[in-house]
Amino acid sequence: MRVRATARAGAASLLALALVAAGCGDSDDDSDEGQAVTTTTAEATTTTDAVEVPDGIVVGAGMNDPDDPTIAVLAFMPAAISVEAGTPVQWEWNGAEPHSVTFLDEGQTLPPPGSDTSLFGPTPPTGPYGGTGFVNSGLQPLGPTAPAPFEMTFSNPGTYSYYCVIHPQMVGEITVEAVGATVDSPATVAQARAAEAAQWLEEGRAAKAELVDADPVKEDNADGTTTWTVHMGASTAHTDILAFAPTPAEVKAGDTVRFLNTSGAPHTASFFGEGAEPIASPVDPKVDPPAPGPSPQVLLAKGFFNTGLLPPDAPPGAGPPEAVRSFSFTVPDAGSYSYVCILHSPSQMVGTITAT
Repeated sequence: MRVRATARAGAASLLALALVAAGCGDSDDDSDEGQAVTTTTAEATTTTDAVEVPDGIVVGAGMNDPDDPTIAVLAFMPAAISVEAGTPVQWEWNGAEPHSVTFLDEGQTLPPPGSDTSLFGPTPPTGPYGGTGFVNSGLQPLGPTAPAPFEMTFSNPGTYSYYCVIHPQMVGEITVEAVGATVDSPATVAQARAAEAAQWLEEGRAAKAELVDADPVKEDNADGTTTWTVHMGASTAHTDILAFAPTPAEVKAGDTVRFLNTSGAPHTASFFGEGAEPIASPVDPKVDPPAPGPSPQVLLAKGFFNTGLLPPDAPPGAGPPEAVRSFSFTVPDAGSYSYVCILHSPSQMVGTITAT
């Protein structure tokens, strides 16, 4: 078995994060199927047992942790593969967080994530891909029904990069070789996929634990009230943690809750009180602006209250000022106030303020 490791910088993006790609070579011996595979990095060693091998080449396009959907892996797995010309390649989605498989035309660049909603829809291939032309799976999944895998074949030898239109750190690479060359087999692709998935899930779970286990952040005010700060998620090189934390403790009527986005993804904190109309789509025009007006606001049990779309801290530590990435609500009355990030509600990014 030939083992190949590729380090590839991500496309110029808000995050400018690095992807580490690991791929494996072909073998005529089918004894790879069902065996354990071990991946060793500077950070961790992960062993994956009894990998199920598909009939063909199948790449994972991101995933949500099956045990915790608030942990989203933002990576193509494996990030780099090699195939013979004419070999079908499939990408499949595993989780609620949507992703795309997008090949750009020559000279084309991706716009900032979410700025061109036409990219959310598919532009399917019209035949084998030869290295030119725009091909796009569109965002999948965008509903409760599991989408079918996205399939392409490649006619010309070469190395082709592809992207997710809303997660710029997601960059994959396919090396197409001439027929008869040594390339990755379905077994080694499946093993590399499982090893990378385990590694990135471990990375995300550690980040989630650090986020939620942190002590509540509070500041005592001169009038005797308290301002609590809730972080809107967290990000690593390969994951987004789609959770509000740490949970404010002992909020009292009159206190203020400040939402601060320190992650690498945009978020909202949106309250749908009594009489508020639901918002079904993340591209609804009501998502972006704050409601009922700019920060700070007095949070009531009736009506729609929204931070608006708060930008990420990207590049990490050098994003917009905190004033741009934060929004505050004063809670005048005791009660429970539930909220959600509209963009990441399928991944259960929700929270509750409980004031006494």
